[in-house]
Amino acid sequence: MPSSSTDTRSSLWDRATAQRNVVIYVAILVAVPTAYGFHTLVDAAAGDFLLLMTLATGVPMTYNNYWPAYDRTWKAVGWVLVTCTLATGVFTGLYLAGTDLLAVAPFPASAGAFAVTFLGVHGIGYLWHGR
Repeated sequence: MPSSSTDTRSSLWDRATAQRNVVIYVAILVAVPTAYGFHTLVDAAAGDFLLLMTLATGVPMTYNNYWPAYDRTWKAVGWVLVTCTLATGVFTGLYLAGTDLLAVAPFPASAGAFAVTFLGVHGIGYLWHGR
């Protein structure tokens, strides 16, 4: 009976530490404080949730759908950190350009920034490693 318990524990550990799941964990851990910071600094109630969705769902989906798995998990973590940084920069830049330069209301500006960033992350992944 103890071997069954050990097998279950080992199986759960393997699933929890699988590269795909670690990518999701890291993206969420980056997305939550980043969205909070965006909300605090830019004072954009509409944009923070869409930035959160871009980072917490768009980045891991791109990695899982288009990017080949790395031989080391730390490389996947680095990929997520770099991609989240780039996506945050693009989203924030587009949002600020929409609200400040084009004088668009915050909600349409954040929706546009979300659409361009989310689709851009997926498009780059597809073009780079399309499957």
